[in-house]
Amino acid sequence: MRIRSALSLLFLSLFFLPSLFAQQGTSQLRGTITGPDGSALPGVTVTIKHDLSGTVRTTVTDKDGVYVMSGVIPGPYGLTAELSGFKTFRHRGIRLEVGRTTTVNAKLTLGEVSEEMTVTAAAPVIDVTSKEVGGNITSKELTELPSVNRNFIGFIGLLPGVVPNISTESFGADSVSVNGEDPRNNNYMFDGGNNNDDVIGQRAGTQARPPLDAIQEFQVLTGQFDAEFGRTTGAVVNAVTKQGTNDFQGMLSGYLQDASFTQKDFFVRQTNGEKPDTHFQQYAGNLGGPIIQDKLHFFFNVERVADDRPNPVFIPARPDINFPVTQDRVWNTLVRVDNQINASNTWAARWLRESSPQLNQIIPIGSRNVTPAASREESDIDQTAVAEYNSVIGAARLNTARFTWTQENVAFANPGFNKNGRNQAALPPTLLYLTFADQQNDVAQARIDNAWQLNDTFNWYADRHDMKFGLEYEHVTENFSNQGDMNGVFTFRSDAPFNPSDPSTYPERFQIRVPGQAGLHLPATFLSGFAQDKWNFSPNATLSYGIRYDLERIPMTEADNPLFANGQQYPYDKNNWSPRIGITYQLPAAKTTVLRGGIGRFYDKTHLELIQGAATAGIYSDSFLATFPANGPDPGPANGQMPTDPTLVNGPVVNFDYLRSLFPPGSRIKNTGTVTLDNPNRTVPYSDMISVGAQRELMPSMSVSLDYVYSRGRDLLMSYELNPATRADTRRTTPIHRTNPQFINSTLERVNTGSTTYHAIEFQLDHHLGQSYQYRISYTYSRSRGNTGGGFVPTSPFQYLQDMNLNLNEGPTDFDKPHNFVLSGSMIVPHTHGLTLATVVRYLSGDPLTIQDTNIDADQNGVLFDPLPSGTYSGHGQNAITVNNRGGRNGARGPDFFQMDLRAGYLVPVQRMHLEIFGEIFNVTNRANFANPSGDRRSSNFLVLTSLRSGAVPRTGQLGAKILF
Repeated sequence: MRIRSALSLLFLSLFFLPSLFAQQGTSQLRGTITGPDGSALPGVTVTIKHDLSGTVRTTVTDKDGVYVMSGVIPGPYGLTAELSGFKTFRHRGIRLEVGRTTTVNAKLTLGEVSEEMTVTAAAPVIDVTSKEVGGNITSKELTELPSVNRNFIGFIGLLPGVVPNISTESFGADSVSVNGEDPRNNNYMFDGGNNNDDVIGQRAGTQARPPLDAIQEFQVLTGQFDAEFGRTTGAVVNAVTKQGTNDFQGMLSGYLQDASFTQKDFFVRQTNGEKPDTHFQQYAGNLGGPIIQDKLHFFFNVERVADDRPNPVFIPARPDINFPVTQDRVWNTLVRVDNQINASNTWAARWLRESSPQLNQIIPIGSRNVTPAASREESDIDQTAVAEYNSVIGAARLNTARFTWTQENVAFANPGFNKNGRNQAALPPTLLYLTFADQQNDVAQARIDNAWQLNDTFNWYADRHDMKFGLEYEHVTENFSNQGDMNGVFTFRSDAPFNPSDPSTYPERFQIRVPGQAGLHLPATFLSGFAQDKWNFSPNATLSYGIRYDLERIPMTEADNPLFANGQQYPYDKNNWSPRIGITYQLPAAKTTVLRGGIGRFYDKTHLELIQGAATAGIYSDSFLATFPANGPDPGPANGQMPTDPTLVNGPVVNFDYLRSLFPPGSRIKNTGTVTLDNPNRTVPYSDMISVGAQRELMPSMSVSLDYVYSRGRDLLMSYELNPATRADTRRTTPIHRTNPQFINSTLERVNTGSTTYHAIEFQLDHHLGQSYQYRISYTYSRSRGNTGGGFVPTSPFQYLQDMNLNLNEGPTDFDKPHNFVLSGSMIVPHTHGLTLATVVRYLSGDPLTIQDTNIDADQNGVLFDPLPSGTYSGHGQNAITVNNRGGRNGARGPDFFQMDLRAGYLVPVQRMHLEIFGEIFNVTNRANFANPSGDRRSSNFLVLTSLRSGAVPRTGQLGAKILF
């Protein structure tokens, strides 16, 4: 009852407040109309008209001569200002960008309304009212710059503070790390609606992948975003689709990569192997136009992708292996309809569906590369739909209601599982050797997620105040099944093949899911409200202040959790208030220079995968992972003796009869594997951010900016060991002793003890709105450190008994990239009658790496994670590298990254159409961009390069053609 009462009170309090439409997927236009003497002109009728669709908006200036139009669809516009006794003023060529406020002032001259004064100068490119840090990417950049996989996520990385992570794990699963944050902590919005994965977060990018040819533009806010945006400590990404116009316009395109256009990658060349038979074919088409001129328009886009992509993996212990290509077969379909009922009422709806099945995924298991026998498969259908209704009320008010639905239907498994009627227990066991995994993949799970989101906003501009209030409600359901590890997983001490007559080759540990498969139905409810005001308290200054409140309810049964007094209780954090304040000041002596700064608190959201283990792997469970021996590796094989554990004595053969006697099928029994417990005091992580910076317009469509960004992450989830272990000595094979007899194995509690700090200087030179040429240069120098790596829910590997020793865990986060430079641009070459050139060049520092030796347990805490002292360390053999190690977690750094991509195209007019033929070359220098090697001195691959980093390619060519009509 208290929950329902609180929700009702918040809803009613926000519903009856005047509120301003959130700029989610829309733009704002404002300005001041003055007379010949510079005095304000009230009562001026200001009308804007979309150049392509003919839709209009009208307002009237207030007593200060100010007009404001919010919730305007981005695009090209013309503006008209009319007042009796003055000539009609017209301004052509105004471009409104998503999420930004464009200021267009006008000075009227005396005359008749029938007379006109026309201005065609470009509107300012700087938002003089916003403290936000970030930038915008246009459709011109999306279509003219080279892109190896044509996923819009990669283009976010053109901006400072953003590190792109191009995925080779799953098609369309590219992600970004922003301001040193975990990629799951971003907030993706599509046409103003939710496009996030509420289960795994955004570590695989958006829920559904918007196709490049259907995106008009998108905005990226990397810091100091207003209170209207929340549920993220990373970035907010606003993407909007194209809409139909008054003319029928469309596009047909085709892209082709082939093995003959691709060089052998580093490891294929080195082993003189056969080049993979790779192919990439993408065909797309769209059409938009009027259903009713100036009123009702449609847009349709369809895309087909057939991608046979390589797996650049090398296993030194198995140099004979040739890896098959991963096969992606994708259909992506989008439909949008826009309708202006009249000048005051509009509605729009959009639906996107993508099916992307994949075969032969070569995905590491933990730190081990896998052989083709241990490959995976994935079936994935993602959908998102949004509908909204806008009502203009009077001259300065707007109400918007929006409904969004997203769904993911995904299954991660292996070929045997999908072919045998989905029975993982009937498959051979997974074999984990020291440096690679073989025989079978242990993954077999499926998940269907649904998210329904509703928000309503009402805007009102009055007396130089842009007041914003809004409310958002979302309900999420996760339905999950998991047969993973039901085939059994054997771990070996070396890479030597199993030999029944050689005890040293026997497995030393075994893991299996018992008594049966896991199932989970988990609902979640999220409610958010915000209040925001932008007060233009002087002609040159804007004070922005606001507050946001987020409430989330994730009911989980805690009946078996001894940390809860009542099993029906669950953590319920009600203290997520996010105050934010900032100021912008336009220098009077240099009208195109803006100083900006802000401070604010930003709450994340609880991604369900971080806590659902408490529901599926508690003290008592009908499905959990059992490990044998429970207290560490069987010492027999390491000593040249036969193992003694009953699950290991027969080698890598699962003894199901023995397991059934211990864990009867269908029973709910005590979890002998790792137990995960929820924490009654668990709260939502947050970050506090401070930024100061300046932006200057150098010339029309060109600006330069410099910002200092500081972010302090707090209450990050970590895992506290409730059943810590000790060893009698430092040997790896010495059995561990657990201190809490209530539990058999490791028992982890989710606690909010993680903290990080991020410092950055972010520079950007931006000319992205140029016509004959465009470019941007961005550079970020940053440091990201913390007492946690920052990803998932890590333990502190230095915990000894009850002390987590978080001071010893201090070090660079897993997302620390000191140097991040990117140059992008395109140009029409003069006097060539249609030749265009484009490039993207990127340099990144290497990823952090821990140098350690898991042969020993130096602090005798039962955790084989003990960093080696500072110094210089080298690997041995082919492809070995040397690193300088500062000691501690992530004390070294792996190989850096550099890649240059080029594109050349030729535009040929054909009657009323345009034909473009182009070629692209990715990784022009053919640089091998390596993934981090193993930093474990125990491994035979210690500091030996064995794979390319995710998304890295050898020199690759692509041909394409596009018809615009």
